[in-house]
Amino acid sequence: MDEERDYDEDEPLLDEEAVVDMFLGESIRAAELRVLRKTLENRRKAFQRELEETTGEKERERLHAKIKEMGKQIRVLGEEEAISEFVERSVRVALHKPRGEEFD
Repeated sequence: MDEERDYDEDEPLLDEEAVVDMFLGESIRAAELRVLRKTLENRRKAFQRELEETTGEKERERLHAKIKEMGKQIRVLGEEEAISEFVERSVRVALHKPRGEEFD
């Protein structure tokens, strides 16, 4: 008598990280986005310190523009980080949820 299988025994099982990567697609992991965001935050702080020491009007305008642009980039990275974190956690919760609870 054939037993019903939930997976093909000939196919290797994916580990948790591979499944997370599959759901993220081409999106970057939250941890990587966090590193990028923190790097930009540090660079923005350096530009802010430079701005405090700069007296030339053109240079101050250039630094203001860079700081403003970095703020936008930091905000976008933070949003992408939150989305990736949500996807990663959701996948892990789904993987560890006992069978039969799918529709609760």
